[in-house]
Amino acid sequence: MSSETISQSISIVHPVSLSHGRNAEVWDTEGKRYIDFVGGIGVLNLGHCHPPIVEAIRTQATRLTHYAFNAAPHAPYIELMERLAAFMPVDYAVSGMLTNSGAEAAENALKIVRGATGRTAVVAFDGAFHGRTLATLNLNGKVAPYKQKIGVLPGPVYHLPYPSPDNDVTCAQALKAMELLFSVEIDVNDVACFIIEPVQGEAGFLALDVPFAQALRKFCDDRGIVLIVDEIQSGFGRTGQRFAFSRLGIEPDLILLGKSIAGGVPLGAVVGRKALLDNLPKGGLGGTYSGNPIACAAALATLDEMTDAHLHTWGTQQEAAIVSRYETWRRRGLTPYLGRLTGVGAMRGLELAHADGSPAPAQLTQLLALARESGLLLMPSGKSRHIIRLLAPLTIEPAMLEEGLDILEACLAKLA
Repeated sequence: MSSETISQSISIVHPVSLSHGRNAEVWDTEGKRYIDFVGGIGVLNLGHCHPPIVEAIRTQATRLTHYAFNAAPHAPYIELMERLAAFMPVDYAVSGMLTNSGAEAAENALKIVRGATGRTAVVAFDGAFHGRTLATLNLNGKVAPYKQKIGVLPGPVYHLPYPSPDNDVTCAQALKAMELLFSVEIDVNDVACFIIEPVQGEAGFLALDVPFAQALRKFCDDRGIVLIVDEIQSGFGRTGQRFAFSRLGIEPDLILLGKSIAGGVPLGAVVGRKALLDNLPKGGLGGTYSGNPIACAAALATLDEMTDAHLHTWGTQQEAAIVSRYETWRRRGLTPYLGRLTGVGAMRGLELAHADGSPAPAQLTQLLALARESGLLLMPSGKSRHIIRLLAPLTIEPAMLEEGLDILEACLAKLA
């Protein structure tokens, strides 16, 4: 669906108009029902209209719909920050601030590290996605379509290869590239921070190499560089844990949050070491809508559901179903275009590739249409737009997950 009143620079994956949803199902304005494997692009880990979240929104809307926290604090913001600090799986004292989105969290993190280090240079990674605002565009490790026609971006920003078992870039190769960067391009003493996703989202759910993550943590410690981990898409249970960095055996200095933090209500956060968050002068952080009371109430209800037992059960069940089905497709030779299964936990990407391993974006486009016609919504990703992101709610009923995988299987078999 389209309208002349909406910018034509906004790209639409599925030309339908949605009316309502419930957990892992959505319906369009024509009454057609779909199983949703998009989840608002990772926003709906607890599904559409999760009852406790809806109730929390309703209750808060009768009490206080908004107040700018920097004008006068309100209880939902304070309670949420206390709960978030306790929820973070780190050993240090946590401080933070709420934002309107993940991109805004990234922007504020850049301000924080500049203030704390007195340095300006940032090192990001190929394939990265950290937002669509002007500074975060430069962090993204991909030009089209995000950086095209924009002009000079805030910097300085440098990029390194992202090492992952899912993309054949090794830890040794990434470390060698880092060595070259600091011998040719920039003095390491000018670097304020590294920013990295523990599982890349836009790039097609590529899981970070564990030895590299640990080497990077030591490198930053030895040189007074801040390590920022972007958990905007991978956090809040997507990998079966609270946050994906736990599997890496490291603690970040700053952590970016968003997407599934508040059950679909716009909210983000940057949290981390208290000394970093407190280094700017009074008034250096804040925002009119940041930490809106209704969004905070939704986030508090979300945290109530995010117990370790729930996350482990949801993540394990969904991972097992996806991996089992993928292995069956491989054994059967379901389609010559079935490539790798990327990612970890319930954060999985399904690659479409030719026999020689080259990307198959045309087949992915065909798959999107076939699945939509059959009642399944899918989300593309990858540098060549050849990887399907599987983002069903963690709360999806097992039978509905199987129904969605059945549809996906039938559509894969039809690819030409």
